[in-house]
Amino acid sequence: MYRVFSKVLILNLIMISMLFSMEKLDDVVITSKSNKEVIDVSSSVSIITQEDIKKIKADSLADILSEVVGLNFSVNNSSIYGRKNISIRGLESRNSLILIDGKRVSLTDAQIGHSDFQYNWIPLEAIEKIEIIRGPMSSLYGSNALGGVINIITKQPNETIVSTIDIEGGTLNKNNQGNEKKFSFTSVGKVNDNFSYSIFAEDKNKNITEYENSVLHEGKEVKNLIVNTWFNIDDSQEINLSAILSNELRETIDYPTYYNIKKRNYAISYNKYFEKFAIKLKYYETKSNSHTNQFKYSHILKDKIANAEIYIDAIKNNRIIFGGEFRKESYNKSYDQSYKKSANFNDSINYNSLFVQDEIDITNSLILTLGARYDKHENFGSQISPKAYMVYKIDEYSRLKGGYGHGFSAPTVTQTSSSYMFRNYYAGHGFNGNKDLKPESLDSYEISYEFENRSDFFKTTLFYNKIKNLIDTKLIGAETNILCKNFPIFIPCPFSKMKIQKYDNISNATTKGLELEYKKTNLLKDLNFDLNYTYLKTEDKQTNKELKLKPEHTINTRIVYLLPYDLQTTFRYKYIGNQKDHNNKSLKAYSTFALQLSKKFTDSLSVKTGIENLTNKKLNDLYDYQLRGRFYYVGLNYTF
Repeated sequence: MYRVFSKVLILNLIMISMLFSMEKLDDVVITSKSNKEVIDVSSSVSIITQEDIKKIKADSLADILSEVVGLNFSVNNSSIYGRKNISIRGLESRNSLILIDGKRVSLTDAQIGHSDFQYNWIPLEAIEKIEIIRGPMSSLYGSNALGGVINIITKQPNETIVSTIDIEGGTLNKNNQGNEKKFSFTSVGKVNDNFSYSIFAEDKNKNITEYENSVLHEGKEVKNLIVNTWFNIDDSQEINLSAILSNELRETIDYPTYYNIKKRNYAISYNKYFEKFAIKLKYYETKSNSHTNQFKYSHILKDKIANAEIYIDAIKNNRIIFGGEFRKESYNKSYDQSYKKSANFNDSINYNSLFVQDEIDITNSLILTLGARYDKHENFGSQISPKAYMVYKIDEYSRLKGGYGHGFSAPTVTQTSSSYMFRNYYAGHGFNGNKDLKPESLDSYEISYEFENRSDFFKTTLFYNKIKNLIDTKLIGAETNILCKNFPIFIPCPFSKMKIQKYDNISNATTKGLELEYKKTNLLKDLNFDLNYTYLKTEDKQTNKELKLKPEHTINTRIVYLLPYDLQTTFRYKYIGNQKDHNNKSLKAYSTFALQLSKKFTDSLSVKTGIENLTNKKLNDLYDYQLRGRFYYVGLNYTF
């Protein structure tokens, strides 16, 4: 099926590409550390711009990413309060590394059950663009880049100071449920030849959504602040200082502060540029403190990272990058009550890494990218992550790409520590760490054809991932639930015995599929068309069944039409195909629609209004929390 389909598709695209003759757009992908234009970058890349973000109603980073080819929302049936995570090519969300301006953020979903706290770090108005690289990027970024990398790039200063106020509000039009309001302020610019800055602030609030006295979507109060400063020592040297501060409250009916989440990122970097090479040094610390008021303890995640890179352009037809990194990852669970202090947990892991990448112009038509990274892990030893990709220029607008990459994801601090023992007496289960865990690893193969000019973009990609040593839990026994000792004798305890599970490498898996993308500017006069389709086939090699909550078919369509009086209309359609839940039951396919109208009244003032989930689509009761009902919103943006 793959062979026949891919041959037919490539032949059709080659024929179509001969009909187009306009020049292609220039752009550079920062995340791949390449100086090539997007069309010549070896990896599978998608770029979301600030203009793209303005065309949708987005509450968080996850909402923005949900319409990218190869990505899908995943909500497991143990998740709570409508939390959602992003999966790349059928891998788990913990295998997608998230960066802000090249700096790691804490992947809370890898440490905290049912969490999605990594998607609300920064104001959405601060984003200049988001680069998504699908496929393993451990050759450059090490652990957690198993499935790919999502790099959020914030707005950079220009010669003048530009400030923006953005106001937005919306409602489900039902008993004040799910109401939202957002205010953000940005200011970016150059003060003088030696000093530039950017400031991004955001305050947003989302009410609880209920259904029959249960919480479908938890309430959120989010406050974000980013401050960046640049000091130019001279024409060839600069220092950058940055701080990211984020406070977030998650609310339910019973607990107004169900989670109190504080996130911090502080960084300093130094760049020195020479004629044929550059030196980039960076040190940053990231901390996420998530306190649950229900269970009275805090998850404290910390990362300390020092990174050094040398970019060499002195060798003809080569762009070489050498780098080294030291990373210390730590986790602390701290209970509020003094009598539970004995259950506190604190541990850390050190990583030492070296990496190299060479982008070689073998001929005018052939580009070879070779890379490898060596990671020394304190617990499980060393890991080598190689990469080899090739780009062949068929003509000025067409490319044939393919390659192999290896990635890995190290066990978390809790998973790999035999001293870690967590007991949830309310839910009736517990978890033990395992010092003998191996890292999850992936071998990935892909081939793609790509065409791009100013009015048209086509891309088709076939990929195959072989995953080894998947980390999960297995049942090892049961313990008496001490919570039941406090139950009156005439009331049965719901969990008299606790199920005890241990982290282990339980299985291997494969994910394979097809990604199609098509964009057309002026398909008709003043009408732009955007379509992507993902076919995904997954298999757990231990059970011979498909992986859970990985839809086989996903379609995203966007039509943008300019009406009279410069009224821009954006219509979006999403189709999510059949998938299996965690009980191996089939979930039916469904579709959603959205509509937005926007108008730019002056160079400074623009207004938008729209409806999400236009048909008020609902799923069955068990999974109703996956979808928010019909939602109306209006927004105003003023630039000065």
